[in-house]
Amino acid sequence: MSDALAIAAVTETVRAVLGEAVQHTVPGAEVTARHPNGAGDADAARTGPALNVFLYRTDVDPAWRNTDPVGTHPGETRHPALALALHYLFSAYAPPGDDSTLAERLIGAAMSALHDRPELRADDLRAAADFSDLHLQQEPVKLTPSVLTADQMCRLWTSLGGGYRLSVAYEARVVLIDSSAPGRTPLPVLRRGEAGAGPVAAPTAAAPWPVLDAVRPSVAAPGSDIVLSGSGLAAGAPSVHLTHMLLGGPPVVLPARADRADAVRATLGEDLGAGCWSAVVVLSAADGGERATRPRTLRVAPRVTSALPLTAVRDPQGAAVLEVRCASAVHPGQRVELLVDSRPVTAEPFTRATRTLRFRLAAGAPGRYPLRLRVDGVDSPLTDAETERFDADTAVVIT
Repeated sequence: MSDALAIAAVTETVRAVLGEAVQHTVPGAEVTARHPNGAGDADAARTGPALNVFLYRTDVDPAWRNTDPVGTHPGETRHPALALALHYLFSAYAPPGDDSTLAERLIGAAMSALHDRPELRADDLRAAADFSDLHLQQEPVKLTPSVLTADQMCRLWTSLGGGYRLSVAYEARVVLIDSSAPGRTPLPVLRRGEAGAGPVAAPTAAAPWPVLDAVRPSVAAPGSDIVLSGSGLAAGAPSVHLTHMLLGGPPVVLPARADRADAVRATLGEDLGAGCWSAVVVLSAADGGERATRPRTLRVAPRVTSALPLTAVRDPQGAAVLEVRCASAVHPGQRVELLVDSRPVTAEPFTRATRTLRFRLAAGAPGRYPLRLRVDGVDSPLTDAETERFDADTAVVIT
């Protein structure tokens, strides 16, 4: 998830990473980001060596261009992200009259640094370019050398209008710039099949190893019970181990109890974080041995704890800022959106775990709209558990 400032953020971060390496190898050297022609004109006034970083071309990544937008559910439509590959030229400049190997040392320091650290880390992006949210992009930005033939290099320097300098080309891929065009997120289907259970498939013979077939409900709320069904789950004392797919960390171990033949039941903790979890049933035998099933996905829904319905007052430009409290806390790096009717609104950036989120709603017509909070693709409940109808209070009123 990145904004239109992501290109400049990559350039500034590359400057910072190379600046550290160049200073260590050639004390007093600087890293600039000028046009190579302008950098050459400045040679007369330059008092020390420098490495120039120049973005000379951008390409649309053909593979990422055809991928579905992050966080899109079936039936939803969104504009895909703009996927870019950035092409850089690193050129070495030495003071006028210098006949040493300063240029070679500058290029060597830059290539060595990117060989050891070919990926722009989130901490580097945040420190060097805090004006952009590129550090929240889940796909890393990697820098790899580009092979330019002598003819390509000659054409490039000729088009730049400057004399050739010792140079090396690099490619930064991939930079994903989110589309600002609004998407469409229809309201969910209330029921699929008899009692909303949908189709059921189960093995016909007992498996030699415990097998976990399904976790129900597939989307659960913190504090609720889940039933994990399969085969061979009565071969020991059961427990359920949960691992957050994005945040990681040590597994959350839940005590479990037999629910019926080949099924166990466990209660989720009230503070279990929203998002996608990996669920595993571990069976402990009397002799101390353990057997574990393969993981299945459990989606834990966020819960809006603000008084509902929310009220949004528009400013003279027609925009409104909503403050939404939720349980449990969401963490940096998680994708958080507020779905107002069928319109997704991305949360304003936050740098630490928080239970209070802010959303800026662009111009919209006054009215009452259904409201959902989406964290890592998992929506807060919109229906009443008893009536299985849309909850009228789970809404935002725009005045």
